[in-house]
Amino acid sequence: MHLRIASDANAESGVGQVVDEISGPIRKYFVPRDYGETLLGIAIVLMCRNPELNFVRRLRFARKEKTIFMDVMLDLEQMRHANHQHRKRIIVGQLIVEVPLVLKKYSVAGFDEVRFLEDMNNWLTNMG
Repeated sequence: MHLRIASDANAESGVGQVVDEISGPIRKYFVPRDYGETLLGIAIVLMCRNPELNFVRRLRFARKEKTIFMDVMLDLEQMRHANHQHRKRIIVGQLIVEVPLVLKKYSVAGFDEVRFLEDMNNWLTNMG
């Protein structure tokens, strides 16, 4: 399973530093894991931009690539005023809430969603 986390965020949000810290380790953790052949990847973009720009959350299941692409929207003001540890807790909390909702929306047959979510939640909880 390929689990990728990236960001599209204002520099002052500090989201980039959290992504730098967790993206490599979470990718290494999930690469050897197998949750079925019908979903091979999940790509998450943490969006933290000025709300006046009216960014809209993007969700897409690319069947040929067997990958789900999703944005997780973060509040810029909240992130600006948080320290690094608090930002990390906010991001972990959002991932734990948002990823299952998106997976349920697409309900990919043959994908062991329960085991994947258990592994993801355990990894995120223990690293944070």
